[in-house]
Amino acid sequence: MKKYKAVAGPKNVHVGKGDSQAAFDLFADIINREAKQGWEYHSMETITVTEKPGCFQQAIPQNYYMLIFVQE
Repeated sequence: MKKYKAVAGPKNVHVGKGDSQAAFDLFADIINREAKQGWEYHSMETITVTEKPGCFQQAIPQNYYMLIFVQE
């Protein structure tokens, strides 16, 4: 039976001018870290999370990246 694992990806990635590769490397680091533990990268999904607001606050949806891994 396959097992699946969801890992949060970076929410906001800030890089220097002309260094977009650094953003890609962040995701590669997560994938490689999980691979060392026997997990195989499956896909990346975006989920929207809306937390309950406080008394005088409005609920603001936040988007997150979720990396999905699979293991036999």
